[in-house]
Amino acid sequence: MSTLASPPSAPLSLSQIETRFKNRIWRGDASGSSADPVVSSGFDELDKALPGGGWPVHNLTELLLPAEGLGEIRLLGRPLGQLTGDGRNILLVGPPYIPYMHAWENLHIDSRRIVIARVYKPDERLWVLEQGIKSAAFGAVIGWLPESSLQTTRRLQVIARTAASLIFLFRPASAQFESSAAPLRILLGPVAQHTLSVRLLKRRGAPAVLPIYIVLPQIKPFLGSAVSRPALAHC
Repeated sequence: MSTLASPPSAPLSLSQIETRFKNRIWRGDASGSSADPVVSSGFDELDKALPGGGWPVHNLTELLLPAEGLGEIRLLGRPLGQLTGDGRNILLVGPPYIPYMHAWENLHIDSRRIVIARVYKPDERLWVLEQGIKSAAFGAVIGWLPESSLQTTRRLQVIARTAASLIFLFRPASAQFESSAAPLRILLGPVAQHTLSVRLLKRRGAPAVLPIYIVLPQIKPFLGSAVSRPALAHC
């Protein structure tokens, strides 16, 4: 006795697929979303361009600079200030200049929460970055990596996935032509006084076509004797 075969099930509609695989797919015309937490940059237009609406936690963010002192710390000032205000520390690994702490304080960053590791050999710098990220002792880890490789960034990204920290790598603008495992890569450039060009070279989701122009907060001048060393006043 033969039995009738059951009719084939109807294919899922696009809306059904999106519902079933929510947070696992993204549309090509939308910014990539992620279940990872983010921290607002403090700049509305930039938050709109960043996947998830802010700087990503559990991931590397590369900021590529044609020169030091363009305003890169002012770009990060809001989240860094919030972290130190919450009692969390910030680790700086291999900064090329002694940070000008008066300028950082003007950004509401508590300088007592800043830890500086003055290491410049590539292997030592990488080791300190890894230990800082693994330690969970820092709300943010900022490292200066003049030289790096895909293997290095991949290794750091794997470690970053386990850390509840903001992790920023400052690298030269020429690194934009190199491969990197960082999910977010941004090229910074000067436009005018107190204005920064922010071009998202790599992000989850659709690529950004045009740069964003960010007006940075101004630093109040300090009239004390510390100004006698302007070469160190990079912010």
